Amino acid sequence: MSNTSNFNSISQIKRANENAGRYFFSPSTMRMFNCRVHDAVYGGCVFVTSERNTHTTNPRAFTIRIAMSDGSINTYGGFGDYSTRYEAHSEAKFVGQALLDGRMTYNTDTYKFEMK
Repeated sequence: MSNTSNFNSISQIKRANENAGRYFFSPSTMRMFNCRVHDAVYGGCVFVTSERNTHTTNPRAFTIRIAMSDGSINTYGGFGDYSTRYEAHSEAKFVGQALLDGRMTYNTDTYKFEMK
């Protein structure tokens, strides 16, 4: 059984998150992390966000996110792991396909996504 969902758009992911009583996409959360949500959805559940710490001069960093069936949003890897949009989207596309074809699964014991 998969813990990820099959969404066609970011708006569907946002709605599922809100309907589950979660706040990942709330305006205050987005402002706090100076977060932007990218439009592409890979494998029905993987998408990219970018964040920038407004208290430093560091450039925007990119994070891969995965929408779960319970409406939660998990981070793949670490927060801000990717320094370019291209790197993040390339890896997100790979992760999405790996989840879709079963080469990667979510381990509920370790709370991590793992290759089979």
